[in-house]
Amino acid sequence: MDFDLLTYGFIALSIGFFLAFSASVYALARIAKFERSVRDLDWDSLADLVIDVQKLRKNAQKYQANVNAAQKLTQKEKLALAIEQAQYQQAAPVNNIIGMER
Repeated sequence: MDFDLLTYGFIALSIGFFLAFSASVYALARIAKFERSVRDLDWDSLADLVIDVQKLRKNAQKYQANVNAAQKLTQKEKLALAIEQAQYQQAAPVNNIIGMER
């Protein structure tokens, strides 16, 4: 019985070692591939691209802020129109009653 448990333990240990070793080799291969891909990279042009992306992001935020402001203005106009219509509807029956008394 002890021999069987010891054998299973060694089998589990060797499988775990193989899986960890495989994961390490895979990670090293990915790192090497990344290093090869950035070896000839022009860092000045990359810095310029980063600046361009930041400018585009700021412009997009400004545009979205303008759109939100326009929507708020439209909502305020709709609310003012609704209030005006409600006041007119309340005032209309009073004018009719006053007109009937004359």
